[in-house]
Amino acid sequence: MTTPKYFETTLRSKELLKLTLTFISTHQLSSNPVNYTVCYEYLLGNQLALKQEIEKHITAKTPLTDPLMETWFETFLSDVDQASLKQYQIDLMEVIEKLAGSTGQAEDHVSEFDQVLRQSEKALTDANSPLETIVSYLLASTQSMQVSMEVMKQQIQESNQKINLLQNRLENALVEALHDPLTGLVNRKGFSDAINNQLESVETLNSYPSLLMLDIDHFKKINDTFGHPLGDRVIKIVADTLKKQIKGKDTAARYGGEEFCILLPETSLTDAFKVADNIRKKIENTRIKRASDNQEICRMTISIGVADYQPKQSIAEWFERADRALYRSKNEGRNRVTFYDE
Repeated sequence: MTTPKYFETTLRSKELLKLTLTFISTHQLSSNPVNYTVCYEYLLGNQLALKQEIEKHITAKTPLTDPLMETWFETFLSDVDQASLKQYQIDLMEVIEKLAGSTGQAEDHVSEFDQVLRQSEKALTDANSPLETIVSYLLASTQSMQVSMEVMKQQIQESNQKINLLQNRLENALVEALHDPLTGLVNRKGFSDAINNQLESVETLNSYPSLLMLDIDHFKKINDTFGHPLGDRVIKIVADTLKKQIKGKDTAARYGGEEFCILLPETSLTDAFKVADNIRKKIENTRIKRASDNQEICRMTISIGVADYQPKQSIAEWFERADRALYRSKNEGRNRVTFYDE
């Protein structure tokens, strides 16, 4: 069972469709798949670098063009991570080949030294061979062998350093591929992996997992009133609150602009509701203050939907149920927790 790249509900998808088409029309872009994908991802808010780049052009009143869209698609949305991993593999193979070459040279030198020893042994049994000549020959060969071994040792050390460096780069790339750069929470891919790992053994668990879907209330108004820097600060505050409120095998993720998800393994609907309400209260009691004079700027609240996993249902259906609960929270006044009820 795998999670799709996009798991917005039908309602949310329709809303994004309208916004995307309006955005394309407003900026007089061609209605092609590349432009649609870039605009959709921008409005979804999951690609921070893409969002910042587009907003920079909009703020500067620079026209958005089809070539720009194609460039952004290639830069931010094509399979960049796979390309990086492939390059790491190429680099690693180069190191291995170099190391294999060094080993091969050393083997040749060992073979030559072995021949020298055999020839010297034969010469020692020959009464006509001067002892001084044989000893000098052996010393020269031994010194050559020592130099060869030293060179090989140095090359192995250099190769080990390069391998460690490549390993660190690869590990960092994998971490970055699974985490949101703004908040440090896992992104959609990381959350998808967490869900898949959890549901692989779902039949053997004592109880099923629960899912929380969270949305910052009136986030657009906060952005419009105070600007994007404060909007980013609000998102970070929410993310930090989630990190402090979850524990153990729980997984919190940012999967949209102001939208978050939490996976609670082996957690009943009742317990999941308690976790959600604790988070809601923490956010409600948080005050955002200006750094210069410590004056309160604004307050914020969140709405949360909760749904427990049902046997044999698809992941998309599970998300749909949690999302419907979230929309009920919003429609009934916000700053509340609602669990899915048939």
